[in-house]
Amino acid sequence: MSDIRVERPFNKITVSDNSRKKRGKRLKDNPWDYTLIKLANITFLFCIIFEVVGIMTILFFGTVRAQMSIYFMTFLFSLFLWRKHRDEIDIPISFKKLEPGKMLNISLITVCGVPIALLLNALAGVLSNAGADSAEDVNTYPIMMAIVVYAVVPAVVEEFVFRGVILGAYSKVDVRAGIMISSLFFALLHFSLGSVLYGFFFGLLFAVVRIATDNLVYTMIMHLLFNTINVLLSYVKFTEIPAAVIFVVFVATIILFIALVVLFFRKSVIEMHGSRFEGKYKPWKAITKEGYVTMGICILITGMLLFIS
Repeated sequence: MSDIRVERPFNKITVSDNSRKKRGKRLKDNPWDYTLIKLANITFLFCIIFEVVGIMTILFFGTVRAQMSIYFMTFLFSLFLWRKHRDEIDIPISFKKLEPGKMLNISLITVCGVPIALLLNALAGVLSNAGADSAEDVNTYPIMMAIVVYAVVPAVVEEFVFRGVILGAYSKVDVRAGIMISSLFFALLHFSLGSVLYGFFFGLLFAVVRIATDNLVYTMIMHLLFNTINVLLSYVKFTEIPAAVIFVVFVATIILFIALVVLFFRKSVIEMHGSRFEGKYKPWKAITKEGYVTMGICILITGMLLFIS
């Protein structure tokens, strides 16, 4: 008696790969994407809530205590949110994987990028007398205290929030949109036109370095170094330095900055493969209502500060 083999009919549904399913045109048509992006936008919303509450307490607690309370609340909330969703949001932090060559490269990039921030801040001052970011409050404190308050704490907390939680959530959905949006959120956090301009520029730089290295420690170091240099510069009297010297240093460092960035990305190739690297959503469509409301609040506060200053 011969064996009779019965072949099962080919079933397209059972063998189809979920990644090949046609995705919806809108963010809400993809529940997984929407959940992650909404999580990132809610994180930004609470950052601004804590920032506004902190600003309102300056009269009662002073600038330093108010600022520390802002960062403390922001970090605790973001940490809680990340631990609750750590299976969905990956925040790569590794001191063991730090490479000396990359450390030196990103450090030099940061140092040479400071003049760009100063130029953007000066541009804000030209656009509006109250637009430039001021360092008057910084140099009223002892230098070590100023470094801790205005450099170390902001670098750690802001990197964890913006390049960690927010960019980490977006990276699971759309990396390109995540780089743009996390940088925009980071810029709007600072409430002054000068800080918004160079905050967006450096936000883009930090975000791309975070994706390229897959290690948040690198951007924490860059942010810390950038903040420390700005704190130290607030104690420098630029009026005593010849203008020609300042001009030569500015031009030389900007040229070196460009060369170092090119060198870094030649050695750190970003593999832009997979659906999350292909620009799945337009950036303005990858923001939820929580994000738009928060951006509106930031723009309103920045405008008010420009008006009353």
